[in-house]
Formats: sequence, C-alpha cells, structure tokens
Amino acid sequence: MGAQINSGGKKKGAQPNINVTPLVDVVLVLLIIFMVVLPDVQGGKPIEMMKVKAADKHEDGAEPLTVTIDINEVYTWSKADVSRQAALDGLRVEFSRDSDQRVLLRADAGLRYAIVRDFFRDVQDIGFPTVSLAVGVGAEWKEGEG
Repeated sequence: MGAQINSGGKKKGAQPNINVTPLVDVVLVLLIIFMVVLPDVQGGKPIEMMKVKAADKHEDGAEPLTVTIDINEVYTWSKADVSRQAALDGLRVEFSRDSDQRVLLRADAGLRYAIVRDFFRDVQDIGFPTVSLAVGVGAEWKEGEG
C-alpha cells in the first residue's frame, strides 16, 4: 500500500493509494494453476480411461449412477469399495426407486474387457434403459498397436 501527500485541497495529510497489481498477479497465477490442474481431476477413484476420438454427449443434465472398476477388479459404488454382487445389489435398489436412471460404468483401461462386458450385461439385465461406458478423449492410433 502506498501513500500520497496532498499539498492542497479539502483533505490534508496522507491519503491511502492501494496498489492492486500484486492482487491481480496472485489471482492470475491461481487461475492458471486451476486451469492446468482441474481437467486432470476425475470424480471418484483414479483409473486410466479408455481413449476414443469422439465420445457421445448426454444433454439431459441428470447425474448418472456411477460404478467404477479398477485394475484390481475392485468395484466402487456410492464412494465405497464393494464386491461385484454388492454393486449389482445397489443398482437393483436404485432401479426399484427410479427405472429411468442412466448408469455410467467407469473401467480401468488395463482391465480385461470380459469383466467389463459381463458387468455391463448384468446391469442391462437389471433393466436400466441406458448404460454407458466412460471414456477419455484424444487417442492416437499407431500402426502395429492393438
């Protein structure tokens, strides 16, 4: 904070002159940090997502029921690690409350696809009208990979 001496006028003595430049600098640095960090933050358990070039967008705005399967085949339902059967039981309870909900299945990219496929089928068998797989975007395909 600075001060300015006034030699004339109505007010006599020192008058405060606030320098906002340091405040603006701090805010800009924080903005840059959040812009870099927040896109990498995922909701729930951190897993490596499958990569695709274009993902479907759901525009209804309703939050889906989310089940996460990590690389060790641990299922996360309602922010708790549970068994496969407990996750399916929780989905059955939610289906009995509201049969129009969407289910979002998040699975680690290193997980065997048969595990994801079987769980996906079981969720469909419960009766949910929409079951989606969460994916990351921006995959690059290189010849010889597969």
